[in-house]
Amino acid sequence: MRDPYNAHSHFIKPAWVLADPWRIAVVLIGFELAFIATPELIYYLTPWSVYNATYNQSETAFGTTLEFLSFGVVLALFVGLVRLFHRRGLQSLLGYGPLIANYLRAGLFVGIALFVVEIAPPFIEWRDIVETRDFVPWLLWLGPALVAITIQSATEEIVYRGYLQQQLAVMAQSRWVWMGVPSVMFGAAHYFNGYGPSEGLLWAFWATLLGLACADLTARTGNLGAAIGLHTVNNMFASVIVGIDGWPSSGLARYIYAYVDQSIYDYSLHTLLQPWALMEVLISATGVAVMWLAARLAIRR
Repeated sequence: MRDPYNAHSHFIKPAWVLADPWRIAVVLIGFELAFIATPELIYYLTPWSVYNATYNQSETAFGTTLEFLSFGVVLALFVGLVRLFHRRGLQSLLGYGPLIANYLRAGLFVGIALFVVEIAPPFIEWRDIVETRDFVPWLLWLGPALVAITIQSATEEIVYRGYLQQQLAVMAQSRWVWMGVPSVMFGAAHYFNGYGPSEGLLWAFWATLLGLACADLTARTGNLGAAIGLHTVNNMFASVIVGIDGWPSSGLARYIYAYVDQSIYDYSLHTLLQPWALMEVLISATGVAVMWLAARLAIRR
């Protein structure tokens, strides 16, 4: 029977050259430092009036777009670290083959699936919408938003499904290692998206599932195209449809809910056993499964 992950052996070849564990540790620590330092770097390199009117205003379309674009700085620093410690460049992290085609096809199929799931049946609570932004300006921002969110999504995929998946695969043949470890780390990084331990763990669970889906697509295709396409469209839907007034990264949303204090989501851990939390787990798993199946249909592997 044909191995569905046959392309993965070609994808990881560049990682065989310099595969010492200490190199991985140094690069990952460097990535974390770059991620933390980038906002500070932008702050010190930008005049305060410009910074406060643009990057610091993430509830505006321009500010939100710049926020996503800032991942390009993190990506450049990360690729520099990989070149320094592993002597290979960006192309080796992205993989080879129909990268752009996989990105476009997976993005299109996942977009259609999300549209059917989230838009066609009206899951938006229209009664709670307090603002609907003008259609034409919102539409004009979709292009820049797509570019910025692609950069943000590609950065995360290059780190977790590119670099880390490749390096772990040359150290261990087990799929539990090279698929599981990067996905759990990706999930852990999303823990702080939540506003308390309970919501943080729900975020981490969802992101871990998303990581596994992207790891599978990467192993099947031998490049990051489909994974970046799925990730980008997921983040687009999360950013450009609905937002909450005054919340960070809400500037690209068309429909705005009234402001709520984020502290109301600071649930304790015991709430994870309540029906609403179990429903959240089910919805998260179903949503990732729908996107993964749509991307699988797009690449037909």
